[in-house]
Amino acid sequence: MNHEEFGTNDAYYRAFQAILLEGIPENHLALLRAHFHAPAHTVTWAQLAKRVGYANGSAVNLQYGTLARRVARLLRIDEAPKGFWLFVLVGWADKRDATSGHTAFILRRPVIEALTQLGIFSDGAVELLPDELGPSAAIREGARCQVFVNAYERNPEARRRCIAARGTACSICGFSFGAVYGPEADGYIHVHHIQPLSECRGEYVVDPVQDLRPVCPNCHAILHLGGRCRTIEDVRRLLRWKRRAGK
Repeated sequence: MNHEEFGTNDAYYRAFQAILLEGIPENHLALLRAHFHAPAHTVTWAQLAKRVGYANGSAVNLQYGTLARRVARLLRIDEAPKGFWLFVLVGWADKRDATSGHTAFILRRPVIEALTQLGIFSDGAVELLPDELGPSAAIREGARCQVFVNAYERNPEARRRCIAARGTACSICGFSFGAVYGPEADGYIHVHHIQPLSECRGEYVVDPVQDLRPVCPNCHAILHLGGRCRTIEDVRRLLRWKRRAGK
């Protein structure tokens, strides 16, 4: 595989930097993170689906392909390579997965280098949600787009179990991305920790059904608006009051 077929390390770095500044959906970040941390950066679609909580590899292909198309646009690639946008991010591994016999895919070297340089996955499976951080967290921005914040580990298996038990509709307003935007957005949802991870000191045992709730990005923002941590019921009351006032 020609790892630099579509761009150099610097080109991919600039592309991912732009995507981070534009905003990247949580599910796309989870896919990229899981592939980055896979042994030798190599994984099958079925393995990737299991790690991020999707039902099958088809959902991975759709969502990962959407991210790859964004990267391709920034690399000035106008047509999907071999009919698949994903080839902008990955290539065929030399061997099939030894356990399942499935085809495996490896991240392109410039993708690995760019993500390493950006440092967004340097501490393991982390997700940066500044709204859950205290006001003392130091944030610095510069030409390299480095952001230094407290990062709290989020177990993708906990997310998967939460969604399996409670679905992907928002627990507060009922919004469903799949119902509104169609298959491309199906399965996308934030997962809210009822006890903010920023208030925990060290590891704690998460009950995915009792401690986590699926919430849409709008309701998630209101839960943490102004540095607070409102309860699910607090935001439901705000929503009910507003709906009654609008009648």
